[in-house]
Amino acid sequence: MAKLKMALVSVYAHREDRAAVLEQLQRWGVMDLETVALSEETAACPEGFSREETEAQTAGYERNAAEIDQALGVLNEYAPQKKGLLASFSGRREISQEAFSAAQDDAPEQLKTAYRIVELHRKIAETRAEIVRLKTGVAQLALWEALDVPLSFSGTTSTAAFIGTVVGAQTEESLLCALAERAPEVDVSAEILGAAGEQTAVFLLCARAQADALAEALRTLGFARPAQLTTKIPRDKIADRTARIEAHEKEIEAAADEIVSLADRREALELTADYFLARAEQNRTVGLLDQTEHAFRLRGYLPEREVPLFRKRLEEAFAVSVESEPADEELAPVKLRNNAFCYPAETITEMYALPTAQDIDPTPITSFFYYFFFGMMLADAGYGLLLALGSWFLMHKCRPETAMRRNLKLFFYCGVSTTLWGLVFGSFFGDAVAVISEHFFGHRVALPALLDPMNGDAVQLLILSILLGFVQILVGLGTKFYILWKNGERLSAVFDVGFWITTLLGIALFVLGMTLLPPVKIVGAVLAIASAVGLVATQGRSAKGVMKLFSGLASLYDITGYVSDLLSFSRLMALGLTSAAMAAVFNLLGTMAGKGVVGLLVLLIIFPVGHAVNFGLNALGAYVHTLRLQYVELFSKFYEGGGRAFKPFAIPSKYVRIKEENQE
Repeated sequence: MAKLKMALVSVYAHREDRAAVLEQLQRWGVMDLETVALSEETAACPEGFSREETEAQTAGYERNAAEIDQALGVLNEYAPQKKGLLASFSGRREISQEAFSAAQDDAPEQLKTAYRIVELHRKIAETRAEIVRLKTGVAQLALWEALDVPLSFSGTTSTAAFIGTVVGAQTEESLLCALAERAPEVDVSAEILGAAGEQTAVFLLCARAQADALAEALRTLGFARPAQLTTKIPRDKIADRTARIEAHEKEIEAAADEIVSLADRREALELTADYFLARAEQNRTVGLLDQTEHAFRLRGYLPEREVPLFRKRLEEAFAVSVESEPADEELAPVKLRNNAFCYPAETITEMYALPTAQDIDPTPITSFFYYFFFGMMLADAGYGLLLALGSWFLMHKCRPETAMRRNLKLFFYCGVSTTLWGLVFGSFFGDAVAVISEHFFGHRVALPALLDPMNGDAVQLLILSILLGFVQILVGLGTKFYILWKNGERLSAVFDVGFWITTLLGIALFVLGMTLLPPVKIVGAVLAIASAVGLVATQGRSAKGVMKLFSGLASLYDITGYVSDLLSFSRLMALGLTSAAMAAVFNLLGTMAGKGVVGLLVLLIIFPVGHAVNFGLNALGAYVHTLRLQYVELFSKFYEGGGRAFKPFAIPSKYVRIKEENQE
């Protein structure tokens, strides 16, 4: 139950086998090549070796994958894939290795399909933009629909025509009066064509010789020519554009239908996209290889325990030479391995940070406390059974992927812990058993409880929470002591950690003596004072002169941090009470409608809805606050983190997953 010890493995093979070796390694997905590249990114190739430039070809494969991704996005827009509620737990579609390899033959055809889908989508977008332009033009021409001449008409040899808009709402009478005031010498004929907002469309005629005078008069009225000076009669132009709009809409419908008709290619497209991603990763890896004209060398990290099987399988398949050496722990990636109970909690460690060479794997410690505290916060046997059975069902029904399966196992153990704490508190959907039995049957049946915080045991629960927090803090300090001792820093282990452990134990014994066991009061006081003196004498050992004493005295201030940490564990009580109180409220609401049929119906509605809300809110609260107790109150005592994750060279699929091969 720890970090796996890594080996740095070198594989030498014939260059002609390069593609086959890389494909096999990618299928196995057991060797980390990227971390070697990162740790040696400035190192030159060994003498006689060179590296191949593969960026252009890699980029080509990535573009193909991106093109198919875009096509799949279009398919999801026009022909959404219907998935059930449980599908989100199942993860990617599972296929065989043979089916994945066969994607190479079908790739050109599927890429052609992707291009067609993207082209159709682009055509639809362009056509929709054209429709918007045409509709805008129709809207602009609507004001002139009553006009029987083109908008570009300017008159005849003897007459001048003015087509445009003037400011304000005008009638023929008001317009002619306004023109008469401004150009009394002009004999003008006017027709109102329509109005839009604060503008009026007009058609004016006058003698050609009077055109300039009329133009000057119209200028004072805010006259403006139409935006479109068409050579067709407006109504004909409108009809033409309307017909084009209808034709474009049919084109869009046909293109959309064609896209929908290609929805049956979705799975093939997904497989092809992953194939191109795999090829891109292979080509990128080729650029990391040290090569000669006839051979190549591949280097990567592998768990030391897996090297013999790796060597055996590779040498059986190819003419290769496999060498291994212990990896530098500072450079090697981190891969965790824990037993079935602790393994789900690896996700908690990974969310924080992976251990470095100096750290130990905190998963075995944090797994116990996480399950324990989560259950104590939710603390209801009914909720715990729902969580445990629901997680178990999803694991076995949906065949989830590794990450999802690990999370479901985490919640399964949390559900078991919640059930056990619910039995301790006598809570099964709160006090549902007692309330329902008393309300409908007239006889109160209450579940037995070792600790009932809702009926007078809240203080005891608070004390228990603080005691459990004290235990976790001591475990964290004890782990730090072990790490320092193991790394040869034994004085630091005793002075910086050991004295704090004995100080806290002394204070705990002193408090215990003041409340329950008077004989241990003196022992606790002596131990606490002696340990405090030890801290004062040793915490300033790196300082000089009188600063040694001041540094030692200042270190005692850290006791406030430990007090703060202990008080943080009161959230165990607070969330436990919140869950129980909300459950009791919903149970009470469910029985307020009486005992008859109506009362039963109200109960059947409020009970599941109310408890679903309570379960969701408090399960989320327990998840978050338990994380905080691990990250702040536990990890701060001994854990730093910062290790680099083990990333095996594998098929980087987005849509499908390959059935795991039996490597034995």
